[in-house]
Amino acid sequence: MGRSSAGQALQNRARIVEIASRLLHERGVEAVSVADIMAAAGMTVGGFYKHFASKEALVEEASAFAFADALSLWRKILGKTGRTAEELRAGLVEQYLRPDPQRHCPIIAFAPYAAGKDDGSSAREAYDKGTAALLETFSAGSAPDGTTSDAEPPDPEALLLFAAMIGARVLGEAAGDVPWVGAVRKAVVEAVAKS
Repeated sequence: MGRSSAGQALQNRARIVEIASRLLHERGVEAVSVADIMAAAGMTVGGFYKHFASKEALVEEASAFAFADALSLWRKILGKTGRTAEELRAGLVEQYLRPDPQRHCPIIAFAPYAAGKDDGSSAREAYDKGTAALLETFSAGSAPDGTTSDAEPPDPEALLLFAAMIGARVLGEAAGDVPWVGAVRKAVVEAVAKS
């Protein structure tokens, strides 16, 4: 079998990153091996090292891919017209808190892995950058023009609501769809709608 072209190599790399992102989201970084990823991509483990220096390098790219995907969705929701900023942010929170096993939050999925890394590691930096972008987008949802400034920190209320939203999602994933989790979700959505 002949070597693949440069274009095919780029397509293969993108496919590996996308599949890795999904698997790492679903199972966690430590539970997924390079062999698992390559088998799901229909490629050999030996081919992995033609694209990536290490699993860590792939995790960094897969994490960045996951955060970019989430950021795109959040911006789409917050970019709708004809609704107030409060309504848009409440809509984002409602969708975020809706149980969906197919849509995992990268903030939650990659947290255990990033937490186990030293400050300055590429995995920690990718996590920080991705989470900061989501926080900025969430905070911008309350700004009259939909923007935030690096010079100004997000509004303290937006910070609390962001943390409450993430926390409610963690509780929902850990405890399931029990009544008290529903009450927590409802309280968070109501708090966002009043903001």
